[in-house]
Amino acid sequence: MVAGFYFVVLLISVVMTGSILIRNRKVDNAFILFGFLLIANCAGQYMLAISETVETAVWANKIMYVGGCYLPFVIFLVVTRLCNISVNRWFKLFLLGYATVVLALVMTIGHTDWYYKSVELVQGDGFNYIAKEYGPLRILYPIMMVMYSVMLLFFIGYAIKKRKEIPTRTVVSMSILCAAVFLTYVIERLVGAKVSYFPVGSLIGMTLLIRYFDRINMYDMSANIISSVEKMQEYGYIVIDNKCRYVSANETVKTVFPEVKNWIVDKPVPASESCLYQNVIRGLLRDDDNILTHRMVTVGERYYQVDVRELTHGKKSVVGFLIEFIDRTTERNYYKTIEEYNTKLEQDVEEKTEHITYIKDMMVLGMAEMVENRDANTGGHIKRTSKVVHIFAEKLMESREKFELTKEFLKLVIKAAPMHDLGKVAIDDAVLRKPGKYTEEEYAEMKRHSAEGARIVEDILCGVEDEAFVEVAKNVAFYHHEKWNGFGYPTGKAGEEIPVEARIMALADVFDALVSKRCYKEAFSYDEAFRIMEESLGQHFDPELGRIFMECRPELEAFYNKNK
Repeated sequence: MVAGFYFVVLLISVVMTGSILIRNRKVDNAFILFGFLLIANCAGQYMLAISETVETAVWANKIMYVGGCYLPFVIFLVVTRLCNISVNRWFKLFLLGYATVVLALVMTIGHTDWYYKSVELVQGDGFNYIAKEYGPLRILYPIMMVMYSVMLLFFIGYAIKKRKEIPTRTVVSMSILCAAVFLTYVIERLVGAKVSYFPVGSLIGMTLLIRYFDRINMYDMSANIISSVEKMQEYGYIVIDNKCRYVSANETVKTVFPEVKNWIVDKPVPASESCLYQNVIRGLLRDDDNILTHRMVTVGERYYQVDVRELTHGKKSVVGFLIEFIDRTTERNYYKTIEEYNTKLEQDVEEKTEHITYIKDMMVLGMAEMVENRDANTGGHIKRTSKVVHIFAEKLMESREKFELTKEFLKLVIKAAPMHDLGKVAIDDAVLRKPGKYTEEEYAEMKRHSAEGARIVEDILCGVEDEAFVEVAKNVAFYHHEKWNGFGYPTGKAGEEIPVEARIMALADVFDALVSKRCYKEAFSYDEAFRIMEESLGQHFDPELGRIFMECRPELEAFYNKNK
């Protein structure tokens, strides 16, 4: 009857493990190991119960210990995953090594007296079991179980403490899982039971895993993303090794590019005149760095965005490439329709795919213009200085390596330029709209606009824009009135202590003030303005940046003449 009990438990463990595998082919490896180790434990129990010889019983006991040694480690992995806890790799290796040492000692049963001093097969009551005398190293197994029990109690406490971040159901199921598996072992040892209920406790744990498997995965963002991507037919993938040999591809790619069906695994991709080979594969063969940036390819009436990602193994060099194809036909057709109604729109993909960013930029620009409308002295200043920064940045791109500037950084400076005077919204109207010269008190009030601008920029953009842009915009607003010689405001920074984006903005800001008419002065001629700017190099302005700015004179005059 007991042998029949073990057989039923073994059969149930096989069915449950199969259930986990069938439910989701992306199931966590720890869950699969749990199932197979439970099967090993149950198989060992059943084999022991029907053993006719001591040798068979010893081998059954060894098979049973395969599950008994590694099941606690796998449960540990599952629980840490449920709690979203990152465990040090060396600690996991220690636990795995400890279990392996115990199993190695078990394998010496019958050959040494390290683990069991003696073994005797006892038959009776419808099943067989081993009567053994423990050896000196048998203590290692209980120590291991106690160690895991303590750790799992800690994890349960941690989960309860973090219940706002870890779902309550997960905490409950984890507690029952640990109790079912480890309490059965403890009870067996305390009462000296001849029948092992450890597999039953493990089955309860496995039942909980299956019961909550879908809900647990619902909290796994990476698993959700992978599952969603696989279901989206517009995504196609090809994997090529670093010698341009074909590895694999999904069905979407094979449908779009039928030639892939004829490629042979581990063989070089055959040359052809196809769009796929000419526009993508050849770039990998030539080791073209540009292939790693996304591009568009046309197949019939469909448009695909192609992204190539390098595949690395640990810290080693590149071992291959993942080529991703995303169907952008719907978006492309939509953009074409827009172009028909608005010929002024630029035709680059980046601008078309960043409508939300565009709207945010317009909102910020609108706020800046609203502030400027309060200032009776600087009409149109924001738009003009933004264009001056744009012209200046384009010139700087020609010699950006000298100043260690990147295209991306200069784009952020251009984008931040309209916000440089945003702090004027906090300045009293009586000061801001005063047509004449300021008193010392009024000037002190006006100087507050730089610090206020940095604060407002952070309040508006933080959490909405990326950190790099927020930092550039804050620096432009806060430091654009600093001077190279240290006599500016608000902090009196000097030289390269002043962020480079603020030094760029200072040149544009002062130049526009010189060539523009204000209520308290007439516009300077270009000759006068550039003379003043040149004389201020090394005093007010960064001398190196200033010389590059002087080279922008033709473009600046053309812009201002056009907008007079």
